[in-house]
Amino acid sequence: SSGRYLTSNDPRGYIPVYEYPIGDQWIMLDAEDGYVLWTAIWKALGNQKADVVRMLDNMPELTPYIRRVRGGYLKIQGTWMKYEVSLVAYNIREDLIPLFG
Repeated sequence: SSGRYLTSNDPRGYIPVYEYPIGDQWIMLDAEDGYVLWTAIWKALGNQKADVVRMLDNMPELTPYIRRVRGGYLKIQGTWMKYEVSLVAYNIREDLIPLFG
């Protein structure tokens, strides 16, 4: 499905998304710039949300490829990452086919 979520954390004032549920997580792809809600993928892989921060602290080379959404609508909060960088979700790759092809 698709949606449009208002947020002050984005210069557009909103994030237009394609979204797909996996378990209790909504995997989202920004329909305009290709960023993916990495926090949801990370949790769908069975990891803890707090581990995202640790992972990014240990991999500063990812900093140019991420953005963080805090506040506003809970469903879109978290770490967003460029699609090309997020391709490490190998364990759930088949579940993601409906969203990413």
